[in-house]
This record gives sequence, C-alpha cells and structure tokens, in this order.
Amino acid sequence: MIFFGILIGFYGYLFPGNINLMVVEIYAQKKYRFLIFTLVLILAFETIYCLMSLLLLGTFKSHPSIFTWIEVISSLMVSLLGIWMIFENKNNAQKSQRNTVVRGIFSIIFHPQQIPFWVIMGVFVNQFIQLKANNWPLYQFALLNAVGTFIAMVFYMIFGSKLFNYLQLNLNQINKIMGSIYLVVGFYGLFK
Repeated sequence: MIFFGILIGFYGYLFPGNINLMVVEIYAQKKYRFLIFTLVLILAFETIYCLMSLLLLGTFKSHPSIFTWIEVISSLMVSLLGIWMIFENKNNAQKSQRNTVVRGIFSIIFHPQQIPFWVIMGVFVNQFIQLKANNWPLYQFALLNAVGTFIAMVFYMIFGSKLFNYLQLNLNQINKIMGSIYLVVGFYGLFK
C-alpha cells in the first residue's frame, strides 16, 4: 500500500503551478546546478509537508478550529499569489522569468495547498498506514511520495516546454491563467 505514495506524489504536481513553471523555466535556461538545488529543495519540503501533515492529522481532526485557520491562511496565500501573477508587469521578460523562479521557490517553502492536500490524502492513507512517528511504513510512504514528485518534475522538464510550445502559450499567458485560477480558488476558500 505504501507504493500509492508514488502515485500521490506524481498526482500532486501533475497540474501546472508555480513550482512546475519554475522547473520548466530553469530547465529551459540550462541552469542545471540551480535545477538540482531546486529539485532537492522541492523533494525535501514535499517530504516535510507530507510527514508533518500526516503526523498532525489526528490533531486536526480533534481541533477543528486549527484546521479552519490553516484553510484561511492557505486561501489568503493562494489569493496573494494569484494577484501577483495577474498584475505583474510583463514588459521585462527577464524580470518575468526571475519572478517565476521567485514565486516557485516561495511556493516550495510556503506551499499553502500542501497541508489541506495531505490532510485529505491522509484520511485515505490512514486506512492502510499507521500515522505514528515510530512507524517505518509511514517514512517509506513519504520517501515514495518524493519519488512520485520527482517523476512529475522530470515529466515537466522533458515535456513542459514542448507542451507549452505546442499550445503556443508563453510564460506570461500561463501566469495569467494560473493566477486567475489561484485567485478563484483562494477567494472560494475564504468565502465558503
């Protein structure tokens, strides 16, 4: 059952977002050292968020107010990222590319969607794996989740720019589309 970690890790990064766009951008610029650093950062924080969320799932269940605050903060952060992406001045392509990388790094470290994502996935995972700190299968699951995340990043490195070229989209259009989606999701979370 721990092998579902690979599928969940891949699924969690399958849809375009700040992190995926940043990986495509860095790979396209052939900044391989920075790409390796970025991939390690992605995998480290993905594993931290996965373990932290799964281990704290019981706390979230028994204290609904904590989970409500996490939802509010997550919605605010997603809304702010959306506003930034929509209203960014796109005249300077180099600055726009740099902002994509900055937003990507910010999204790795402060990834507000991860906690609700892992709380939801944790309900599923909890049926098969004990969510306790001294349980080795939990750590195996987190490691395999990182493998799935890595596969999703490789998918974007290989196919991301080809897909964007095929669809004849550029980074500015993608940022506007994703920013609009983030804004809608963020406002929905705030007002639901």
